[in-house]
Amino acid sequence: MKNIEKFYMQRYILDGTTGAYVADGEARSLEDDFGNIRYKSITGLNSIGKQKGVYTESYPESDSERTYADPEPRVEGTTSTLTVYSFGFDTSAPASIGVREQIKAMESGWRDLLGFIQGAHILWKDYNRELKALFLLKEAVEPTTDNTKGTPYLECGVKLDNIFGKAFPMDSTTIEDWLKNGGKEVSNG
Repeated sequence: MKNIEKFYMQRYILDGTTGAYVADGEARSLEDDFGNIRYKSITGLNSIGKQKGVYTESYPESDSERTYADPEPRVEGTTSTLTVYSFGFDTSAPASIGVREQIKAMESGWRDLLGFIQGAHILWKDYNRELKALFLLKEAVEPTTDNTKGTPYLECGVKLDNIFGKAFPMDSTTIEDWLKNGGKEVSNG
């Protein structure tokens, strides 16, 4: 069982032979597997995209609108921003390396995380909220450098497109079914 205080990510890439999205390596913990990356926040995880399939028409000679709402609501994608800190050493212990080595280590951890989320669908699992979402990185990324009490760190915000426009409970198989079906909705008939 995964630690309930952690955030996990799994890369999925398209298998040209089967046409399905398949796991590319093991799931990785945000805070344990990328050097000294520490979670700050993720915005938009609870957002739900604009509903598609809703149409309205208004006419000057009418007091009401003509409307249509698709009985199976679907939503547009949304954007989430994952913000992390990258430190050059384990922040739970005193720094035992020089500033130059700290800077190299923090940049290395950040590049490792960025390399992991680029070029693949990312299944994000948030065990605090008990939610999961499927993301793509499409935006440019520009971390900021700061220094507190002589300790350099990077604050890195990454905009991720939530392709379903919402998050799902952990027991939902919607994302996994979509991945197995090569990015196509699974028919219910």
